[in-house]
Amino acid sequence: MDLPGTSDPLDAYAPDCIKTVNAGAATVQTQLYEQGCALITFSSGVITRDYKFNCCGTSVWIRVNGADWEALRQAGKLDGLRYQRVSVSDNTYSIDFRKVNGQSPSSIAPEEFLP
Repeated sequence: MDLPGTSDPLDAYAPDCIKTVNAGAATVQTQLYEQGCALITFSSGVITRDYKFNCCGTSVWIRVNGADWEALRQAGKLDGLRYQRVSVSDNTYSIDFRKVNGQSPSSIAPEEFLP
């Protein structure tokens, strides 16, 4: 896959790692959960969207029990964990990149998600 010429800072961050795929707008869930590369952003097209991935690191998708998450977070056991939080509102998906510092999750830039 070739990257289009853009001024996106992610392209400059790791041009060999960042891949862009144009796919149907209805494939957000598939792109989020079934791709081997980590999804870092996507455009808001109606028919098709550009999905941008970081393919230079590994990532996995897991679902965690909320009570377990809170117990581990409060005990400081998640310190340093980087994760994506996917939100859905009115059929619109958004991705937040987060890192736990001590007991407190905070936002990070997409390029900090995978080294």
